[in-house]
Amino acid sequence: MNRGERIRALARANGFSLVGIAKVPADGRAPGADFFTEWIARGRHGPLAYLADTAAQRVRLHERFSWARSVLCVGACHDGPAAKSRLDGLEARGPGTQPSWVPGRDLLSRVAGYARGRDYHLVFERRLKAVARALIAERLCGRTHWHVDTGPVLERAWAAAAGLGWIGKNNCLIHPRYGSYILLGEILLDAEVEADVAQPDRCGTCRRCLEACPTGALRGPRDLDAARCIATWTLETKGAPSNDSAIAAHGWVAGCDLCQNVCPFNGPRRAGAGDPELAVAGWHDLDLARTILLSRDEYDRLFRASALRRVGWQGLRLNAIRAAATCRDSATRAALRACLEDPDPQIREAAQQALNVAV
Repeated sequence: MNRGERIRALARANGFSLVGIAKVPADGRAPGADFFTEWIARGRHGPLAYLADTAAQRVRLHERFSWARSVLCVGACHDGPAAKSRLDGLEARGPGTQPSWVPGRDLLSRVAGYARGRDYHLVFERRLKAVARALIAERLCGRTHWHVDTGPVLERAWAAAAGLGWIGKNNCLIHPRYGSYILLGEILLDAEVEADVAQPDRCGTCRRCLEACPTGALRGPRDLDAARCIATWTLETKGAPSNDSAIAAHGWVAGCDLCQNVCPFNGPRRAGAGDPELAVAGWHDLDLARTILLSRDEYDRLFRASALRRVGWQGLRLNAIRAAATCRDSATRAALRACLEDPDPQIREAAQQALNVAV
């Protein structure tokens, strides 16, 4: 077993089902650097200012890690959407149209697949640390640095270069067998290791993801307008979007999977691919009404190790209130009315807006 094979074996032994290695070019320039630079220049990052602020480090790995020679890219699958969250016929509809799928009163169907289980950052952090320690102990390299969606790295571009899949028209990394319900991490290595071969683009003429996006955030193939993306406003930012009614009209509380749910590569053949360690969550019986009225103590208990922790207690309640504009059952409306007496003015205002819509 040569060095590259041993490195890949260590990654797989620590729970990563997808493993590949990409070579860092002499100038440290990242794959996809030109595309990312143009995307930022056109303002497509919207309110995600941190992407522009760290652009120089993202497009040139040697800006911070001059010693990096290879990137070990790893991934694991989450379960994706629950069966009741799959869409029926949405691929035939265009931006701004009402989907044939209507979310239920439960919280689960309104949360993106990756956020339904244990916080993958915590799981990956433990695994990557173990891999990095083993690499050093076995003298497979002399220096490492790992990331889990935390550093200025073009994560999907490096993963594509390492052969983990290709970047689809919905901007997600797609594996031919496992689809796009994939979570990524990487370890920078100071050793030159034989790289894997990148996979070809298999999207072809398919436009399902482009037609499924309910807010028109996908302006074209691989052209994401973050300011229009439901995930941006429910996961990444603290305030309400200027087109709040358009976002709320589709009922999501955290993230959005519509452009992935319709992808042919996320079909039945990937069933059972989910990493079991990522599937644990203690809040799957929550409905929208209870989420809206959730106390801080309940939130801390239920979401202690959840990927939804990043949204925060107030953020989760606000998102649930905004999403409740699409829910007309009596329990949810009663919860909204109760929020009119909440001490937090943001909660009161959001509840009134939702009640004005939910008629």
